[in-house]
Amino acid sequence: MALKVVARKSGLHGMGLFAARNLAAGEKLIEYKGTRYAKGVYPAVIVDGMTKFLGLSDGTGIDGTGWAALANHGCEPNCELREEARGGRLCAWLYAVRAVAQGEELVWDYRLDVKSSKEAYAVWACACGAETCRGTMVNPEKLRGRKAPGKARAVHAAGDAATEP
Repeated sequence: MALKVVARKSGLHGMGLFAARNLAAGEKLIEYKGTRYAKGVYPAVIVDGMTKFLGLSDGTGIDGTGWAALANHGCEPNCELREEARGGRLCAWLYAVRAVAQGEELVWDYRLDVKSSKEAYAVWACACGAETCRGTMVNPEKLRGRKAPGKARAVHAAGDAATEP
């Protein structure tokens, strides 16, 4: 099977995940791996505008340490995370939601849940640069009726590629 993803410097934020070849809509790409947390238990989080903790629908979570955790947020995502049951527990996989061209950065909508609108824009600002960017990585349903203070701008950088082992 041909390699599906590569990691390299992102123009959005830090390292990113990119299509190693053309990907089909609905294609299963990579599992979201990391330290598992029981229901209601969360890792110590340092607020720095970055998160890799993924809450699952059963209340458990994964603090991402694998390659899938490199996928950045985008307000116009080309991927999504889907839960699957395996061995009596939930796992999460990144899937393409549309055809993705080789070299295109893989992004999904983080839809973060935060306590305040101020935190949503000050701490979790979005840098995706999409025409429909909402200015934050926070779940848009949590922001209804709130006004965004402004949009973040994308920062562009180049770097060397790395491939998934």
